[in-house]
Amino acid sequence: MTTGQTVRWTDPEEARLEAELDALTEELAAAEAEIAVARARLEDFAGRHDRMLAPLYAELDEVEARLAELAARISGRPEDLRDAEAARERARESADAARAMAGEDGHHGEPGTTSTRVPSAEARRIYRDLAKRCHPDLGADDADRARRARFMARVNEAYARGDIAALRRLADEWAGEAPAPAGSEERLARLRDAVASVRRRLADVRGELRRLTGTGLGPLLFGEPDPDAALRRLAERVRATIEQRRAELEALGRSRR
Repeated sequence: MTTGQTVRWTDPEEARLEAELDALTEELAAAEAEIAVARARLEDFAGRHDRMLAPLYAELDEVEARLAELAARISGRPEDLRDAEAARERARESADAARAMAGEDGHHGEPGTTSTRVPSAEARRIYRDLAKRCHPDLGADDADRARRARFMARVNEAYARGDIAALRRLADEWAGEAPAPAGSEERLARLRDAVASVRRRLADVRGELRRLTGTGLGPLLFGEPDPDAALRRLAERVRATIEQRRAELEALGRSRR
């Protein structure tokens, strides 16, 4: 070391917190990117599920309503009449839903390729960099966190579209706050708060990802090797149930003759 050279002292606690925050924000950015894609894929898959299954469920509910109405006429029991009224109401609701779905899409199509764009490696890189710099959990106060949340919503929207040009514009637009001076108590306090906040957010995102992939249509989309094939199998099961219930309706009708 050259005589007279000044060596800047670095607080080891500050260095440790900065390293921990950097690692955590990297994890959080990756998790946020993953959940943005999962939401977009699930929304697309839910639309295809509804377009295919809504008319089938409407058909099934109509057959169930007719079966309940015939059974009520045969028995005449008040409870059967109430069941028939409830079944008819379900059939009306299902028919309305199927008509609305047909109006939105114009047809009842088979499932095909997803319209959701999976973001490219470049989009993921820009997104993760932005999330590390502007995530709301890194805000200095409530106003800054709100500003960051508004900006991050725009980032998430562009990322879900796979819009690299928009992500690049957002990266150019973002100007984060100047950090507190190194070695200051304010800097240490901000780092501690940011680490705790990012940890909480990371746990929330991971929990939300488990919920998305593990409930509702999640297991069908994320747990099946071929989700569209699984959707077709589901439709076939509903069609088989419709045929079974139609046969029961016909048999019940014949028994009255």
